Amino acid sequence: MHELYCPSCNTPSHFDFSDYLLMCPVCSVTFTVNLESGVKEIYGDHYIVPNTIDPAAVKELSVEWLMRLHHRPGMAPKEYFIVDIQGFSVPLWITSLEGHTAWKGLIKKQKNYGGPQPAGGEYLIETGQFRRGYRWAISARKNICETWGLSRLHIPAEDIKVDWDGFPLDSTVSRGRLVADEKAKSAYDIRKYFEFKFANGLPILGVQTSEEEALRRTQSHIQTYHRKLASLNVEYLIDHQTELEVAGIQLMHVPFWKVSYVYRPKTVLRHFVTPKEHRLIIDGYGKGILNAELAIQYHEKVLLNGIVCGISALIFLTLGLIWHPAFMFVALFAAILSGISFFLGVTRKAKKAAQELAKKHDSHKKTTTEEILVADPATDNYVAGGGGISGA
Repeated sequence: MHELYCPSCNTPSHFDFSDYLLMCPVCSVTFTVNLESGVKEIYGDHYIVPNTIDPAAVKELSVEWLMRLHHRPGMAPKEYFIVDIQGFSVPLWITSLEGHTAWKGLIKKQKNYGGPQPAGGEYLIETGQFRRGYRWAISARKNICETWGLSRLHIPAEDIKVDWDGFPLDSTVSRGRLVADEKAKSAYDIRKYFEFKFANGLPILGVQTSEEEALRRTQSHIQTYHRKLASLNVEYLIDHQTELEVAGIQLMHVPFWKVSYVYRPKTVLRHFVTPKEHRLIIDGYGKGILNAELAIQYHEKVLLNGIVCGISALIFLTLGLIWHPAFMFVALFAAILSGISFFLGVTRKAKKAAQELAKKHDSHKKTTTEEILVADPATDNYVAGGGGISGA
C-alpha cells in the first residue's frame, strides 16, 4: 500500500498500485496514476448498481428458493441449513457492441432422388446471416474464479457448450427472480455514478484489468459464440465471418451474494446422503437466483433409487421364500430396476468425472485462435428462472 493524494479532493489515502484503477475512499472518484511521471487522470465512465438487500434478506430468499425445490416445503427449514453468507460488489467491464455474422455450410438433403449421385451429392450448400446486440460483461478481476459462480453465468438458450467467462449483462442479471416484475428496471438502467455509499456495506473489489484487455476478451467471446451459433444451422460449417461494431465500454460495480448451505435430511435419506456444502449466487439488486447447486444431483438420485430397489428386492425375495411365490416376481422386477439404476448412476458419475478431467486438460492447453478462460458449467448446476428451475 502506498500513500497518494486524490486528484479531486486532495485527500491523502493509501492505495494498492497493483490495481489498474484507484478509487478514493473519501470522494469516490476513480483515477489512474502513471507511476513513472506521477500524472493522475480521472476516469469518468465508472458506475455502480446499488445493493438493495442485507444478509437477513439473502437468507430469506435462499430459504424461499429451497422451499420451492422441496416436495414438502414445510420441511425445508429443518433440512437445509445456511452456513455462510458473503456479499461483494464486483467490477465488470461492460462493452456495448453489435455483431453481424455471415456463414456458409453444408446441410444434408431430406430426400435423395434416383440416379447416380456425385461425390458429396447428398449435401447442399447453404448460406445465411444474423445480427445480435450485446452489453457484454467481463470481470475486471485477475482471478475470475475468486467468487464462486460468476465465471459460469452465461447460460445461453441455444444448445451449445460455453467455454468463456463473459456473459450478456441484461439477460443474465435479470433472470432467476422469484417474483416476476415486468416493470422492474434492468441493472444497467438503474446504475448510478460510482459512490461507495451505494454499496450499502458490501466490500468493493478493486479493478485489476484494463479496458483494452476486456475489449479483447469480449471480441474473442463474441467471435466464438457466433461461430457456435452458425454451426447450429448446418452439419458442416465451411466458412463464417463476424464483424463487430463497438459502441463503447464502461466500468460497472455490480452487487452479488454468495450463499453456502448444507442439506441434512430428516428421513431415511440421512443414511445415504453425506452432508456437504452447496452454493448459490444471488443478484444484489434484482434479488434473483443467478446460479445454484442442487443438494442432490442426478446421479445421486439414481444411485439412491438403486439402493431402495435393491433393499426392496431382498425383502420381497424373503417374502416369496417364506410366504407366497408371487412375491418372487415383484423381487425380480425390483432387482431389474436396481440394476438399471446402478448402471445409469455409475455411467453418469463416470461421465461427469471424464468431463472434469477434460476440463482440467483444456485449461492447460494452449490455443492460438482464442483464449480459454474457464471451463463449461458442471452438468448438475441449475438456475432458477421465472419461479421455476431450469437445467444448465
